[in-house]
Amino acid sequence: MAGTAPIKSLSLGGASWNTMVYVDQFPEPRPGTVFTKGYHETVGSSGAGKALNMQHLGADATLFALLGDDDHAARIREFIESRGITLIAGTDPAGTVRHVNLMNLEGDRISLFANAGSQELEVDVEPVLPAMQRADIVSVTILNYCRQFLPVLRDLGKKVAVDIHDYDGANPHHIEFIEAADFLFMSSLKLQEWRSFLETRVAAGTTLAVCTHGSAGASGLAAATGWTDIPAVQVARVVDTNGAGDAFYAGFMTSWFNNRDMEHAMQAGAETAAAAVQSPDLAPLQ
Repeated sequence: MAGTAPIKSLSLGGASWNTMVYVDQFPEPRPGTVFTKGYHETVGSSGAGKALNMQHLGADATLFALLGDDDHAARIREFIESRGITLIAGTDPAGTVRHVNLMNLEGDRISLFANAGSQELEVDVEPVLPAMQRADIVSVTILNYCRQFLPVLRDLGKKVAVDIHDYDGANPHHIEFIEAADFLFMSSLKLQEWRSFLETRVAAGTTLAVCTHGSAGASGLAAATGWTDIPAVQVARVVDTNGAGDAFYAGFMTSWFNNRDMEHAMQAGAETAAAAVQSPDLAPLQ
């Protein structure tokens, strides 16, 4: 809408330096030589993906992440800030998170954590507080260090969005994040009972919940309007499926923030995801 200030988006947690390796098919689990289709180095992880896609859609985007004191951190800083995103970085003594992702022709992924970073680390919340206070939309990544932001956001009265990815319905790691979510996003990859799970969450007070199904589309549930199911937007050529879920989130939340219409938000999510999978990075260039 002309003259409307951009959405202030904050993504808490998750930036890595990724080496993307493309293969016709995944290698068998035995010693051998694999000839690849090529490789690509770029920024990865869910927090970065959401910030990049929000910025791509015109948001005033901020990202908080832990980075090491190393060359990979410098590459992440340069990439993120070149996209116009404000980066607030804490220091991880274990170094910058690094992934090596094997991608096959179907877009499936095997992710190798070359450096997983610190799993238990106290975060100084104070430098992030102004960004939390001014944010219209706050996404909290399901990393252990991000748990420390949840009570602060609750005290500030902020609405929290959480992506639990391929949650299996049982992993206790996710519970605190699930219960804190006003806007809940997930994939149906590991949970056949995703529909009843989301119905339970909305009945418990979650504002709305969305489950993506890859090329099969997505389903969303809001207490006021019930279920909305949409197909995926078809593309001529898939370049890289990394970031598709983050892009769906960004498209959905941007539309929802502006219109509060479930069907339009779902369609916007699908269209943004389609744009992302045609890019070698987590989000398309402007």
